[in-house]
Amino acid sequence: MGWYHPYFASTCIEEKVCRALIAYDKGVAIGVTVFFEAPVKPLPITVIYYVAVDTKFRRRGVGKALVASVESLFEDSRVFLATTGENNTPSRKLFLALGYKEAYLENLNEKVAETIRKLACCYEDEIVLYKGVSNINIIAQFHENIAIVKRIWKRICLGAWRKLMRF
Repeated sequence: MGWYHPYFASTCIEEKVCRALIAYDKGVAIGVTVFFEAPVKPLPITVIYYVAVDTKFRRRGVGKALVASVESLFEDSRVFLATTGENNTPSRKLFLALGYKEAYLENLNEKVAETIRKLACCYEDEIVLYKGVSNINIIAQFHENIAIVKRIWKRICLGAWRKLMRF
């Protein structure tokens, strides 16, 4: 992760939008996932905002356990979203192993891509990973909830960026 990833993750938690699950080994934190719920319709969306695992504990299932734990918190039907860079093969493998599908943001309907970029604050990522819907273009229906999406975006993305840039 770059230096700014923990900043955005901690800002999301400070803004009381995100929650975190932490994996421990012998009392030491070895991994974390930061996530939040977007109460949009027709299905709520849970965004897996960040997953990070200590390098000494990678490829041991820690990331999978963290993501599966987030999913287990929600019994209702919902969409799960995560984004990543095209070259982040470990992240892509993790989500694909958990049944997520992937799509390139540039290949999606513009409303869909805009909604995902705002929800996940993922302006550097090329890929969306999703679960809970058969086709990611269903997110176009969520565009009707753009006011909710923009409120989340202003708190966890724009506001954090402005604070970082001291605007």
